Amino acid sequence: MSRRILMGLLVGVLGCGSEPAAVVGADGGDDAGPDAAGPPKVADQHFVAFEPWARPIDDYLAVGEQVRPGEFNAGIHDLAPFGGRLWLAYGDADYNLGEQIPIELRYFAAPDDPRAAAAEVAGEGQGAPQVTPLQSGEEQIDRYRVLDGALWQAGVDSIDADELFTQQTTDPRGIEGNVYRLEGERWLKFRSLVGGEHVHDLASWQGAVYAVGSGADTRAEFEAGQIFRYLWQSTDGGATFATVTRVAHPAPGTGDSRWVHLLATPDTLYLFGYESDFAANRASIRNAVFDGATVTDLEAGHPLRTIFPFGTLSLPDGSGLAWGVDIALDPARLTVTHVAVDGSTAALAGYAGWTVVDVSLVEETDEIVILAIEGDDYGATRDTFTARVLVADRAAPGAAAELAGFTSEIEPRSIAYFGGALFLGTADGQVLRASGSGG
Repeated sequence: MSRRILMGLLVGVLGCGSEPAAVVGADGGDDAGPDAAGPPKVADQHFVAFEPWARPIDDYLAVGEQVRPGEFNAGIHDLAPFGGRLWLAYGDADYNLGEQIPIELRYFAAPDDPRAAAAEVAGEGQGAPQVTPLQSGEEQIDRYRVLDGALWQAGVDSIDADELFTQQTTDPRGIEGNVYRLEGERWLKFRSLVGGEHVHDLASWQGAVYAVGSGADTRAEFEAGQIFRYLWQSTDGGATFATVTRVAHPAPGTGDSRWVHLLATPDTLYLFGYESDFAANRASIRNAVFDGATVTDLEAGHPLRTIFPFGTLSLPDGSGLAWGVDIALDPARLTVTHVAVDGSTAALAGYAGWTVVDVSLVEETDEIVILAIEGDDYGATRDTFTARVLVADRAAPGAAAELAGFTSEIEPRSIAYFGGALFLGTADGQVLRASGSGG
């Protein structure tokens, strides 16, 4: 189940400009100006309007229009600068277009070169034989994570060939999920998560890598409607994962259950997820915390108990951000929550009236870049999108300055700063670019 379908369920029970920057929010600090000893601050630069720059998934789009015209997910789900490259995410975990065309881990090699390339995936023995050396084992590449200096990707939805491989090599017939870790020029594929029908997110916490998702240990469980939400742990770089806990849906065959996002703070690992009811066509939030020994549901009254994030980001100081719907509000609204190092939380008022779509960390300047769309009504539909790109110091995420603003009939999906320019991923598979200057 993708994020777009889930947003339709979480109701009821869940309950470019070049003008000078304008400050958003009230808790900002002083502008320190450019750092002569390091790269220029994003906040100190001026950016021209976004312009069409690259169409990196046209081959995939052509297949989608053949088999699921007007239905499939054509968007650029994530843009992630790492290792001198800009990585991109695409694919569709609902309509499984990976059966029609191999889904690849693609990147741009330079900020002025719109040609996309794909990295090799070392997958021997980790699932079915690859059609090409560039093929992942996924229907969709989703959010990239930088964990302890390495780039990772969670295996959101294995292709059928991988699922059949597992069934043929396990007794009783099992279910496994994938994770990917970039090592040099290649991605290492590990089909190492028992039960991982879907692996949604990864986080580094207290010396280990954790993953969350859903599924069942065996096909017999899964086919009987016994669906579990999982937390897994790896202490060997992803080669093996152990199940920390799995929690069953209370009524087999009547719904789904998943943890889909992680947020790591020094003492607590937060797990965000849901439990759905197929007959009622709705879902309820199931958020929890892990203290290193036990996974516990968030208690009544905890500020994060009523929030379902559509994205999270752990920050280098140990704090974090979660952006999504808060059903404690009447009516439910899209909000941004800051989780401090000590675990205290605060809704960031500067984003009221806006829907944060994506947040990207600019590690070299200790800033975050934020993509937001006007309006914070949960479930609202739009014919046009009034958007702005913001920047904030990572130590003061509630105080953001506007870098660019624009209106578009195409939904913006992802944002990144790379090589002195802003890059915007769209819902129709394009990447737009806005060059910067003056930093």
